[in-house]
Amino acid sequence: MTAITSKTFTYNPTINVPRGARAAAELFVSAGRLLAALFTSQPKRTEDMSAEDVRHLALSVQNSDPGFAADLLAALARHEGQQDR
Repeated sequence: MTAITSKTFTYNPTINVPRGARAAAELFVSAGRLLAALFTSQPKRTEDMSAEDVRHLALSVQNSDPGFAADLLAALARHEGQQDR
């Protein structure tokens, strides 16, 4: 009869990051988030958008997401059709 004995050894290395490096990394990430927030254009809330604003938004995303732009323009056409009644 054969018996197999297996021992599993686990090794959990501890990674010590210097405090200065951690602080610098947090500062760098915070600065990046701040710059991203400053240079990212936020569209108006939907209830404040006019038909012209929606048309401008659709045309601005037409190259990157033509399906979304088509959906926006179709919704705009339906909206304008309902306003004519």
